[in-house]
Amino acid sequence: MPYISVLLNRKGGVGKSLISTMLAAVYAETLGDNGEVAVVSIDPQGTTIEHAEKVRAKGRTVPFRVLDLSGQTDRLRQLRKGKASVIIVDTPGFMPLKAEDPEDESIDPLGDGTVGDSLRAILDVADDVIVPLPAEGAAFTPTMVTVERVLWPRQMPHGVLINDWDPRDGTVDRDRTISLAKKRGWDVYNTTIRHYKPHTRALANGRLCTQYESNHTSTKAKADFQELALEHQLRRHRYAEVR
Repeated sequence: MPYISVLLNRKGGVGKSLISTMLAAVYAETLGDNGEVAVVSIDPQGTTIEHAEKVRAKGRTVPFRVLDLSGQTDRLRQLRKGKASVIIVDTPGFMPLKAEDPEDESIDPLGDGTVGDSLRAILDVADDVIVPLPAEGAAFTPTMVTVERVLWPRQMPHGVLINDWDPRDGTVDRDRTISLAKKRGWDVYNTTIRHYKPHTRALANGRLCTQYESNHTSTKAKADFQELALEHQLRRHRYAEVR
């Protein structure tokens, strides 16, 4: 039975697609190129699908399965029957309902329509959720809705992952964002994904982090996702013990 992890944040552009493909690449490097890892996209923009296509176009191997299940709620509910050991699901940002009152708990923040139905379907079968949050905290309010209005009521195991932190800017933004998240009682990953050019150029260059050029910067960039995969596995065991 596969272990299903969902990348989720109400706000788009916080790094869900990048994290999905890079985490899958590290898992595939560990488990082998034999269908053990799959990435499922339910994002209509299909960034993970595009990334995989760019990798293949450059003559490189995509060591995991890539499935576009956008809008296919029935197939999403059947993911538990999949053969992969690890399934990572990339999701779109989800917009608020028209005239939504953020204090009205009777309103489902996932909204109506195909996107909302797909998100509900995947959360029903998921084992855990990774919530990316940029280090400067620009997505703090959408993250709050994601964690407190979507995940807490469902009692979903999850962790907020600080993402896109540029060490050249110092630690103030990162530390402030972590502090604010912890004050609200969010579970925060110890791992931080740093901002590196190999990541920002990965889609255009058709590379996964396991295929970066051999240099010091690329090694550090890949190391963040290796650390994330390790912490994700440790959390997986912790969630299993709690359940």
